[in-house]
Amino acid sequence: MEGFRDPIFKGCTRPAMFAGVPMIPFMLVTGLFLLLAVWMFYLVSGYVSLLLVIAYIPIVITMREITKKDDQRLRQMMMRARMRVRQRAGRLLWGAISYSPIRYKRRKAA
Repeated sequence: MEGFRDPIFKGCTRPAMFAGVPMIPFMLVTGLFLLLAVWMFYLVSGYVSLLLVIAYIPIVITMREITKKDDQRLRQMMMRARMRVRQRAGRLLWGAISYSPIRYKRRKAA
């Protein structure tokens, strides 16, 4: 078993970054705020869209600070949020969270 060690190259697991933020969360937040700002500009006023742009800057800075030490941290946070949402029914039922690799579903009686 000693001879079966495989090296892990950190550069192969690192996500693509833009301004210190992983590309996918950056594009999602940018797209969301851009879409909201355009709609608010046309439907409400330019001042509301300006407030959205001002609110966008601290969010990107916060995402950058989160990924400063660990580039996978945003991914871990999103995975935890997804798992919490999936397990909401169980948490409400018995007050605990349980994870399993498969989805249990009711099967038809044969």
